[in-house]
Amino acid sequence: MKHLLKLIFITFSLIAGAAPNSIIAIVNEQVITFDTISSQIKPTSTKAQKMALVQHQIDLALQLEAVQKFGIQPKPSAVNVALSRIAIQNSLTPAQLQALPEYDEIVQNITQKLSLLGLQKFMLQEVDATPTEAEISAALQKNNSNNNVFREQIKIAQILINSIDQTNDPTLSKNDLIKQFLVKLSNKINKGSNTFSSLAKLHSQDPSYRQGGESKWLDKDRLPTIIKQQLAPLKLGELSPPFQTEQGWRIIKIIDQRKVDNTRLEIREKITRSKQHTYFKNWVKELRKKAYIEIFEHKF
Repeated sequence: MKHLLKLIFITFSLIAGAAPNSIIAIVNEQVITFDTISSQIKPTSTKAQKMALVQHQIDLALQLEAVQKFGIQPKPSAVNVALSRIAIQNSLTPAQLQALPEYDEIVQNITQKLSLLGLQKFMLQEVDATPTEAEISAALQKNNSNNNVFREQIKIAQILINSIDQTNDPTLSKNDLIKQFLVKLSNKINKGSNTFSSLAKLHSQDPSYRQGGESKWLDKDRLPTIIKQQLAPLKLGELSPPFQTEQGWRIIKIIDQRKVDNTRLEIREKITRSKQHTYFKNWVKELRKKAYIEIFEHKF
């Protein structure tokens, strides 16, 4: 269990309230203590390596300030999923994990980690990190792979319903009402009295409603199993029957398919991630410029 806690805390721990003589840095109104880096220090660690650990903690402190500023909080469902994974990885039941004396700290650190990931997503949502053709071509020229592997991709449209007014027919369950409602929408689409897009914009409770329920290009192999099962018998433009997922009930259809060069796609994704990483890194640097930072080097 010590290994588990070390794994969780090693990157995301910011401990306040330690003894005054253990404070090694101040970031605005936060303090960073030696405890936050002690587990990562080896007998052979140089002062420069220790300083790098301190600088990393400073960056985390500034990001956590931004998390509070923007009110970023992970969904309880996301925290529960992470807790379930930890329980499974450590051969524990959820009840056994919850019974641990460290449970509250585990939840706190998972919440912190997810908040930081949410901050990155928030800051990158308006960033255009699309690689240019010149960047992709240059990267392809440096790539020595001759594999002609193609990846199947698909665009789908969906209408997702996870809540419905049950007062109209209290004799039916929520699931039955939603299923019945989606059947009505399907009939309207099939008859041509309404378009899928217009009904998705009007009724879908998935963020894709803004685009008429349409997705971006998705890797067919990476889709959830239940989605793949529903898509398997469908022809282009054909509607699925209503089916239930963790997020709610859906109807979906295939709107386009293609095969893409896997090497080209991987390079495109790699360049995109690199651009996003650079943007976020520079944004954190700007936070540092505006912050009050004091480091007590003599303490480490």
